[in-house]
Amino acid sequence: MQEIPQKIIEKLNLLPESPGVYLMKDKDGTVIYVGKALVLKNRIKSYFAAQIYDLKTQKLVQNIDDFEYIIVNNESEAFILEANLIKKHQPHYNILLKDDKKYPFVKITYNEPFPRTILTRDLVKDGSKYYGPYTDVKYLRSTIRTLEWLFPHRTCSRVIPESPVVFKRACINYQMKKCPAPCIGKISKEEYVKIINKIIRFLTGKSVDLVKELTVEMLEASEQLNFEKAAILRDQINELERIQRSQIMYFTDEKNRDIIAIYQDEALCAVAVLKILSGKVSSKEIYSFKNTLNESKSSIFSAFLSQYYANKTDDLPHQIIVQKEPDNFEEIQNFLGKIILVPQRGEFKKLTMIAEKNAFDYIENKKLAHIRKSNRTIFPVQELKDKLNLYKLPRRMACIDISTIQGSDTVSSLVFFENGRPLKKQYKHFIIKSVEGQDDYASMAETMQRYLNNLSENTNTDEKNKAQWLMPDLIVIDGGKGQLNRACKILQDSKMKSIEIISLAERVEEVFLPNHSESFILPKNSSALRLLISIRDEAHRFAITFHRKRRQARTISSQLDNIKGLGKERKLILLKHFGSIDAIANASIVQLQQVKGIGKSFAKNIWEYFRSSNEV
Repeated sequence: MQEIPQKIIEKLNLLPESPGVYLMKDKDGTVIYVGKALVLKNRIKSYFAAQIYDLKTQKLVQNIDDFEYIIVNNESEAFILEANLIKKHQPHYNILLKDDKKYPFVKITYNEPFPRTILTRDLVKDGSKYYGPYTDVKYLRSTIRTLEWLFPHRTCSRVIPESPVVFKRACINYQMKKCPAPCIGKISKEEYVKIINKIIRFLTGKSVDLVKELTVEMLEASEQLNFEKAAILRDQINELERIQRSQIMYFTDEKNRDIIAIYQDEALCAVAVLKILSGKVSSKEIYSFKNTLNESKSSIFSAFLSQYYANKTDDLPHQIIVQKEPDNFEEIQNFLGKIILVPQRGEFKKLTMIAEKNAFDYIENKKLAHIRKSNRTIFPVQELKDKLNLYKLPRRMACIDISTIQGSDTVSSLVFFENGRPLKKQYKHFIIKSVEGQDDYASMAETMQRYLNNLSENTNTDEKNKAQWLMPDLIVIDGGKGQLNRACKILQDSKMKSIEIISLAERVEEVFLPNHSESFILPKNSSALRLLISIRDEAHRFAITFHRKRRQARTISSQLDNIKGLGKERKLILLKHFGSIDAIANASIVQLQQVKGIGKSFAKNIWEYFRSSNEV
């Protein structure tokens, strides 16, 4: 047991015997753990006991340099405060529920005379009510669209006072019958609020009661010979009944329930919440965790329930049915009002198994997403080996391309792919030195020779240098049979037998192999061909970019080199300041003097140079 800091010992002796929340801090003052206690004195002192068996708590205590606490009235207040502080500080040693703000809510703007429904991810304390969160965004958007037609209401951003009417015309939603147009006084506030209340009943799963209410309204409208209103109500009833028929009825008592289960695989953990509204499954919520501290499932489950329901005490379901008992089951039961159940058999148990399958599916998809992403790039590599009968899987591929304009500033590029994806640390540029004029074959030969020399030298160096020149399994030449033959001869002379070589001719995307007189034509829908085209195009782009920079540098150098006394550093400063040679040429002496490092005499020389050049 490590030595306890003196300031902590002094605080331990002053701890109150009250319920509350405590915050453990490290030497930097960062909150690293938040916990709650029925008796603060007993709970906090337990962290500094003689022996701690829990590995996580041992690590936590090793990093505690200070703590503070907040006294509350009761255990329920401690639950809520703990959840809010965890969300605020995101402590390292707490299990963190994924922030609800990342999921969308349905917001009803009760702070306005004529409330709107808005899809939002931000919870703002402005008097509005929020329903959600919804982890299934597609389902939520579908619900919002349904509500616009089922119960027409405003979704616009107009600021509408209770009275008087300030707008002359309604928007297109009124013409489409998606809004009753309170902005032009087509509906009273009382009638409009009735529509909003129906929407809320729909969102909270009270569709059965809503159908009964609408049926009564429809019959009254018919008796009053208001057949237009009766027809609208009939359509609303039919749509609600259609939605009800599409949902599976699990409970005939039509009460709301939450079904919760957890699934864990190594460091990945997910909790699934099936929301049952009016006896029917309405939606699914998934919350994920990274269990880097090797917490038990019961401990994770306990943290989830505490944080999930902390701010929902005014809107709890009839029952909360959980897969297993959390660590602090009695505390949570007291906090939630004993509505939490752990079924051992029957229909409730089957529902928790369904929730667990949803959590399992989420984790598996998370794990397989990486594999699927890798497969998208490794499958083309495998196909390339099979289609061209290569000796080994070309996991590492290099592609060489030449770039020149009429033999000037000739350069070459080499790009490198690993497992079908660019590895930009291995990209190389070569300035062709031994070739005069335009000779693509000779330029390719020089590039191959220099590249292979670097690879050969690299095999005898240390590990750090080896990382700079990785050995490829396959070299792809941009060109036809002629370029391949020149490159192939150089490769054979190097005696690097582990490297294979092919070329790709751009005309019809035909592939040439050594010792084969005929080319190979891969199907246009072949992933192997797409991979070859991708690496060839990348080499082409890389070469052209480098060639363009070389040309620009030569052009700039040729125009500025003739100015007496103007060195490389001042050239760069001028170009950075003005942006181009033309801008420098058109600048006045005063403007040139404003550049750092360019005095009056230099400015005059530059100005006179460009004026004399124009005269010639």
